[in-house]
Amino acid sequence: MEKPSLLYRIWLGYNKVNEVMSNVLLVAISIIVFMGVCARYVFRAPFEWSDEFAIYGFIWLCFLGTALAEKEDHHFRVTFLVDKLGPKGRLVVETLIHLLLFVVLYQFFIDSMKYYEQGKSGISTIMLIPLNYIYASLPVCVALMFLNRIKVFIDIIISNVRMIKNPDYVPPAAKAG
Repeated sequence: MEKPSLLYRIWLGYNKVNEVMSNVLLVAISIIVFMGVCARYVFRAPFEWSDEFAIYGFIWLCFLGTALAEKEDHHFRVTFLVDKLGPKGRLVVETLIHLLLFVVLYQFFIDSMKYYEQGKSGISTIMLIPLNYIYASLPVCVALMFLNRIKVFIDIIISNVRMIKNPDYVPPAAKAG
């Protein structure tokens, strides 16, 4: 069996890190919120920082989850018309859609860097951490989305080219579904 390319191993690596970070963050948020509720209502001594941690952690979790959804191409989309096209038409439409997605993600990245810069001037109210640590979630995750979308785009192109060359070819996703 052929060894995976360096780029593919890097792609697997940063997505594994993303998965681990997401899981750790979800567990940490759950535990801290539970402890905060217990401290507030049982011991009458609330953790002032627990709500702020949960909010900021949830922001990171949402963006990391978006990048993971992008990895598997699990974002919502209407494919009714695209599914009616033949392989050549599907290849053209998918290419145009992905080019548009890359433009949108690029613009999101540029705008997210502006928010990150704005965060440098602020500090969180209770935990007293620089807000750019929170605002960094957007450019980091948009970059991950962009990289994952490139992989999805390559897979779609390869699949459509194989369908054009071999009409009997069934893409792996169609076999599983």
